[in-house]
Formats: sequence, structure tokens, C-alpha cells
Amino acid sequence: MKSLMKKVFAAAAAIATVFGLAATTVATANAADNATLTVSTTDAKFAGKTVNAYKMFSATVSGDGKAVSYTLTDEWKPFFKDSTASGLTGNDVTDANVSDKAYDYVSKLTGKDLAAFATKASNWAQAKTNNIKAAATATVSTGATNGNYTATFNGLDYGYYVVAVPGATLANASGQYATLVSVDRTNVTANIKGDLPTVDKKVQVDGTGKDATDAKIGDTLTFTLTSTIPDMSAYDTYTFNFKDTLSKGLTFERVTSVTVDGVAAPLTVGTDYTVTTPTAPDNTLTVAMNDFKNKQQANAGKKITVTYTATLNENAVVGGAGNTNSAKIQYSNNPSTDGTGESEPSKVRVFTYGFTVDKYTGDEYTDGAARLPGAKFTLAPKNGDPMSFVKVKDGNATENAVYRVATDDEKTSTTITTTTTIITPASGKVDFQGLKNGEYTLTETEAPAGYNKLASAIGVKVEGQNDGTDTTNATVHITYNNDNGSNYDKTASKGVIPVRNKSGVVLPGTGGMGTIAFTVIGVLVIALGVAWTLKRKNA
Repeated sequence: MKSLMKKVFAAAAAIATVFGLAATTVATANAADNATLTVSTTDAKFAGKTVNAYKMFSATVSGDGKAVSYTLTDEWKPFFKDSTASGLTGNDVTDANVSDKAYDYVSKLTGKDLAAFATKASNWAQAKTNNIKAAATATVSTGATNGNYTATFNGLDYGYYVVAVPGATLANASGQYATLVSVDRTNVTANIKGDLPTVDKKVQVDGTGKDATDAKIGDTLTFTLTSTIPDMSAYDTYTFNFKDTLSKGLTFERVTSVTVDGVAAPLTVGTDYTVTTPTAPDNTLTVAMNDFKNKQQANAGKKITVTYTATLNENAVVGGAGNTNSAKIQYSNNPSTDGTGESEPSKVRVFTYGFTVDKYTGDEYTDGAARLPGAKFTLAPKNGDPMSFVKVKDGNATENAVYRVATDDEKTSTTITTTTTIITPASGKVDFQGLKNGEYTLTETEAPAGYNKLASAIGVKVEGQNDGTDTTNATVHITYNNDNGSNYDKTASKGVIPVRNKSGVVLPGTGGMGTIAFTVIGVLVIALGVAWTLKRKNA
């Protein structure tokens, strides 16, 4: 113990700043062991989480607070005597000298070596087999003060502590998994280290992951779920499941792959992971990793990605806030209890859009203008073939008819009727639903009886910004022209395109009653002339 007390380091100030561990030669009895340790983070993921403080060294502080000495606690002696666990090497570590050697070893650690030691100490303290009890436990506040979420330990004995959030087995930006802090005064502050498992969900668009996209009903989309394999050293077994809740507007197709960065072969379904397909009512896809610690501990820190496909179906929300899909990671969060937690959700939105045709006649487009039923249209992608639709609603004198894009299954169904011909109801209004962004050609194939068919198709452009959120609608612009050209010079107010038909004019004919009358008179005149001539000859 005397050798420990005599150790003085020229770099004590720097070490105390980074590591908080120092010793002096004049330490006396503590004035009072009633310290407060406050740890904080700006990361909202830690809100409400438990924080444990494990006392590695006891500390004695001089009356003036300028001198500190440390003594290794008994429960941490096995850690330092195990060179694999702590990194302290040498064959001469015994019960008699382990405290001195542990202090000497830890006090010289800096930078990456210190961060690596913090990881080892945290994992060892949390491992169930080592039976280490936390000296104190606190809970991170659920609300932030000045941007910080805090947890406070009150009434601590002076000492050197390993502070860790159970489940925080990922390195933070500084590469640390846990906090090492010397509590050698009344009030001490520190930052929470480490990170919690997260998932990043993306929808793939032309090979690039996006947070949102647009699609037409029937399109198949590819989604990726990416996370980081945690350090599972503290655990006997480790739960790691991808849980993805699909909106009602998406029909799950299949998991196409599960891959780990730097590993050539993809993981094998049934061996490395199992898939539970979505079912009502929650519509959640689960990809559960099998024997994750034994299979993937060597890949800790690498990215793991699940790729799957799903089809936008007939239940898709048109416009608005879109079709929101949310993914989480379910992970082990406490080696001592085998408990699990869930990551913050990562959301992706799929949008589909539509517009309305309002068929009318008259000189002005007003609410009072006469509407025309019976007009027939087709809608096609520009330079493409007419699209197939399913009639969702017939419409009447006051309500719009509604047609949505048909899925591939519906096109081949023997029980569902699809059509390429859209017919206006008595209200004259038809909603086209389930379209992705792009250019379309609206063609009138038959005008209502007594009206002239449009001389040219109408060009329509759908431009949704895919910017809706849980509480806001996406921004959608519908523009059009009357010559099916490339200049969309008219804006559809509220997504409504007015389409006017002119009534036909009765053209003049040559077979009317006037001609017949003249013909009859002519015949009579000739007959009378013939009669008069015959009468004169007979006279």
C-alpha cells in the first residue's frame, strides 16, 4: 500500500482530465463520502434508460481535496488478474500486489488504449457470470434541459467508477463504450459514452437508398434495413431481430438477402436467420438472427443489412401523408436479466398520387356549368399503352366516380373486373388514383351523345414532392396541356382538370320538305300543260 501511496506522475493533471485517476503522497481520511455524479448526453435515444455505476477503485481524499489515493476493490481483483479480460499482462500479479499493479496499469492508459480498456471493463462488469453488482443505479431523464438528458447518482462513495448503460454495446463517435470517471469531490460531471443499436430503413431508387419515393399501385419496391453488429462480449446469448411494420398499402413479397459487410457469402435463411412474414393486424415482418453471438461476435462493428421486396397494393393511401413504414431493432439490453429493448424507429414513406377530370359543357367553367356523363377516356403513360383500372366507385349526380390503377394480379383475375375505359358519371367527375410521378396522355375515345369529341389528347404531368410526414401532406402539382405536348402550361387547381365538350351543330341537308314541295308543284304544272295542249288539239 505504501508503494501505491508514493506514486506520483508528472502528467497527473492531464490524466485527471482525461481519465480522472491520480494519486498523491499526502492523502488523509475523507472529509465526507457523499458525492453526486451527474452524467449527461445529447442523444435522445438514451432518454429513460438505466445507467449503472460500478466502483473499481475506492478513493481516499485529503482534507484539502488536493490529494487522492486509490485502492482496488476486492470484486475487481479477478478482472485484473485475468490478462485477457483486462489487458494487464505479467505472471507476477498476485492478491498481494494486484492493487498496485492495477493502479499502475490504468494510470498510464491514454487515447485508444483507454477507450479499449473502458470497453473491457464495462463488458466484464455487466457479464452475469462475474456477479458484479452496480454500486449505484440512475435513470436518464426523459426530458432535455439545455439539450442534455441527464442521470444523477447521489450519495456515492469516493472512488473510480465504470459508468455504463446496459445495452450500449456500440462505440460512440469517440470509439468508447463506457465512461470512466474519478469521483473525488462533492460534485462530478461526465458524459455518457457508447451508443445503442439503431436501424436505418431505406427504399431503393435507382440503386440509391431514399427516405421516400413515389410509385403506382402494383409497383414492386425494394427496401433495406441496415444496422451495426454490437459487441456482445458481456452476454451469454444475444437477441437481435429486425422488426419492420408495413403499412396496409404494402404487400410483403420476400426477403431477398441478409448480408454482412466484408463477408462474401450472404447469410442463410433457416440457419443464420428466420423470417416471420407479416400478418394482420400489425403487418410486421420479423427477421430474427439465430445464435447471433456465436455466429457474429467476430464481426462486431460491421454493418448488417436485410433486403426485402413489397408491392404497393390497392389499399395504398393516395396523396396525403403517404404510406408510412417503420422499422426497429429488438436487441438484448441487459446481460444480467436477459431483457430486450427496441431501437428508435426508422421510417420510410411511399407516395402515390392522382387527379380528377371534370367533364362539362358551356362557355364558362363554373360550379353551375352543365356536367356531362358518358364521356369515355383512356389514360396512358406518355408514349405508352392505356393503363388498366379497377372501378372503386360508380359516382352519381353529386359524387365522383373513382378508378384506381389495377395490380398485376387483378389484371389476370377471373373475379375482379378491370378496364382501360374510364366513363364519366352524371356529375361529370372522375378520380384517377394510384399514379406515380410522370407524364401521362389522357385521350377521349368517345364523347357524350350530341357532343364533339376532343380534337387532341390532353397531356398531364404529375409532380409530387414526396415531402409528407406523419402529420403533414405531400406537396403535389398537377399540370396539363390541351395538345399532348411537352409544355404543361396549365395548372390543375386542387388537382382538377376541366375538360370541355362543345355540342354539335346540325348541318344543312338537301332532302328537306321544301324541295319536295317544289317537285310536287313542278309535276302539277307539267300535268296541267299537257292537259291544256291535248284540249286544244281536240277542239
